[in-house]
Amino acid sequence: MFSKVSLKFFRHQFVWPGVLLLLILLVRLYGLRNGGALAFPDEERYLQPVEAVEALASGNAEQACLHLADTQGRPADAIFRLPVAGLQVLLHNVWGVPVTAPFSLLLPQLMNWLVLICNLVLLGYLAHRWLTSRVAVAVVLVYSSLGSTQLYVRHLLPYDMALGITLLLMVLLTAPKARSWSAHRRGFVAGTLALVAFATYPGYYFGLIVPAALVLTATKRRQWLAAMGAFGVGAGTVFIPLELLTRFGHISYFRTLQSPPYLPTQGDFAESFSFLPKYVWHVEGVLGVILLIGAIVGVGIVLTKPISASQAIGLAVVAGWLVHASLGFFAHKMVFYGRLVHFFMPFIVLYAGVALEYSVQRERLRNQVSVLVIVAALIELGNFWWRYTQIAYPLDVLASYAVTSAVPLRYLNEGRVQSTLNYPPASAQYDLSQDTSDSLLLVNFTYPYPLPTGPCQLIPPPVHYQLLFEAPHFFSFPAYTFENFSPIERAHLWRCAYQCRLYQRTGGG
Repeated sequence: MFSKVSLKFFRHQFVWPGVLLLLILLVRLYGLRNGGALAFPDEERYLQPVEAVEALASGNAEQACLHLADTQGRPADAIFRLPVAGLQVLLHNVWGVPVTAPFSLLLPQLMNWLVLICNLVLLGYLAHRWLTSRVAVAVVLVYSSLGSTQLYVRHLLPYDMALGITLLLMVLLTAPKARSWSAHRRGFVAGTLALVAFATYPGYYFGLIVPAALVLTATKRRQWLAAMGAFGVGAGTVFIPLELLTRFGHISYFRTLQSPPYLPTQGDFAESFSFLPKYVWHVEGVLGVILLIGAIVGVGIVLTKPISASQAIGLAVVAGWLVHASLGFFAHKMVFYGRLVHFFMPFIVLYAGVALEYSVQRERLRNQVSVLVIVAALIELGNFWWRYTQIAYPLDVLASYAVTSAVPLRYLNEGRVQSTLNYPPASAQYDLSQDTSDSLLLVNFTYPYPLPTGPCQLIPPPVHYQLLFEAPHFFSFPAYTFENFSPIERAHLWRCAYQCRLYQRTGGG
């Protein structure tokens, strides 16, 4: 009896996809052992909520608000991270673990992993509303396998949180119960969550088009003005408290938005329209190109259908991409980064699923194609993962060898990269788990910006030094080169393939 029940359970259509998804998520979790937190200068904003917690603990609310405000237009992200920051401060106060130690930074990385799980669940909800079960499952599995889906889990950045809030907004507005909502309620909910997403990461400003399009699609034309008025009221209920909070910290959120420091301008305006296909090719491989073509077909298909939420979201996402690309190519205002493409990836997979759903009419063939796409995604995941686990993050290497500021260090950078953004060692005030030499040589322990594009000028092994560590610098990994770099600079990084090397003096000279 038990064996029959077990066999029936494992033949269920959702069991093996569920097991596969669990394995992928566990692999993502295991990937956190490589570190990566605080590798980007932008991640230092995460330390603001940590300092806010410390200020609150000392009874200084004004100083706490200052730290929450000093996030360059991201106060909501700082607020979301306060609980985890509090745990890190507690860990430091009770056990003496520095908040910047890799062990402590696992806490915000685990938060990122949980946000990723939530995003997969939300994407699954959207997919199941428009697609048959098997295709919807394929959408979730393929998206969970993409390299871009994993890339930012290691880093203390707001991109997945902002994306998740946008997905949550879509799930709420496309729910069957939402059809009975009044125009005012629909607009208010959309405006509230849209502003929360924007205050989490303003770089996804084009995401505001999506809730607006959903509200207008679901509302009768004569009620559009009322719905958009409620949208503004909902946004105001988030904006006003944030403005008051930041004002109390002597930094106006409103003034921050007037002169935004978050606009991406380090790159090449000429590739604004070609950046997306370049990214999916170099980061996701052949599968990425297939998904992008499928997404274009999928959006084209929904345009031929009666007006619906799927049509509104598809058009809004395309419009958002066109707006940003046009501002770059024609107005030279901003460029694309990989982090901005990250917003579009779940929709690319979702509309590729739409293309599969409507283009392949025979259910059996459609299911077979779904399985083939999943297998291709897993192969790409394996290829990505093999390279992804080889790269080194300088701060984590320094921590693993217990290098502190008390140790005499010498930095050398290849390719004439300046030393202004060399990664510093930890403070010497903390006890270390192992001893280090009194003289270390660090090669390419730097953030390569600005990046000269001349000869690689590789440094030969130094005399009287023993090699302790060598691994590819994380900017040798193609996905990372789509952040802040022009096509020429990316090609330079790929060609030179800089390595992080740590040497210890053995004597002599």
